[in-house]
Amino acid sequence: MKRISEAISESMPCLTRGQRLLAAFITEHCDRAAFMSSFDLAAVSGVSQSTVIRFAGALGYKSYTDLQQALQIELKYRLSTLERFELLEDAENDLAVLEGIAAADSVNIKKNISNNGADAISAFCTRLSFASKVYLYGQGHCAAAAMYLGSYLRLLLRNVCCINQMGEEPLLVASDIDTGDLLLVISFPVHSETTRRLTAYAGSRGAGVAVISESAESEIARLADAALVCECGDFGVNGSLAPVISLCGSLVCLLARSDEKAQKRLRSAGDAIHFRGE
Repeated sequence: MKRISEAISESMPCLTRGQRLLAAFITEHCDRAAFMSSFDLAAVSGVSQSTVIRFAGALGYKSYTDLQQALQIELKYRLSTLERFELLEDAENDLAVLEGIAAADSVNIKKNISNNGADAISAFCTRLSFASKVYLYGQGHCAAAAMYLGSYLRLLLRNVCCINQMGEEPLLVASDIDTGDLLLVISFPVHSETTRRLTAYAGSRGAGVAVISESAESEIARLADAALVCECGDFGVNGSLAPVISLCGSLVCLLARSDEKAQKRLRSAGDAIHFRGE
């Protein structure tokens, strides 16, 4: 789904006076507008409810519900980590805060299947399996997820490079990526210039590009050959990596499930960790 900021920018020249008032209110008060009914939004903006409905259509949304969903996604982009957690400041005690975060994580982990489907996740694994070399990169906090996934992929696949662990400029590490290789990027808004350049560079070299991000229509997913969606909820990826780590764990399990050699390598790794010398 297109971001509301992009939709407003593209449509602004064609908007009526009333619709421009709505655009101004939404731009300045996204946190309020995201949870308003069409009636309430019309009232605070000083326009009619029908203008609100036509505004949604003018931006390219099928209904006001779609517009509201876009607003709520936009809110996730804009809130800082601290602001996200301040949403829970009215909780009765620390336990209530922890329970709220755990409940949100649980819901969003379950959404990994509904957002992607088992076939899409399986196809994603197939791309990993057949790549000559896998380059793995996680933007910002997602570096932790990339390193977690990379630690398992190195046991399961032939040739894996976790860019985050190399201590070099990402584009320099991936400079020799080529046809037959795969770049796997884990990134959530706001996508950095490094992420965009790395993804575009891999594509220009003829390598495959796989992405885990907030939407199949995200900025970097549009550059990818395969994309998975991960819903991080009101706290965003900066607040909780649990849904992303869970999705990465699912990829590992599916890769090993149909590969006896991979299962053997995992068992050997487990045995090695617990080995005690004479």
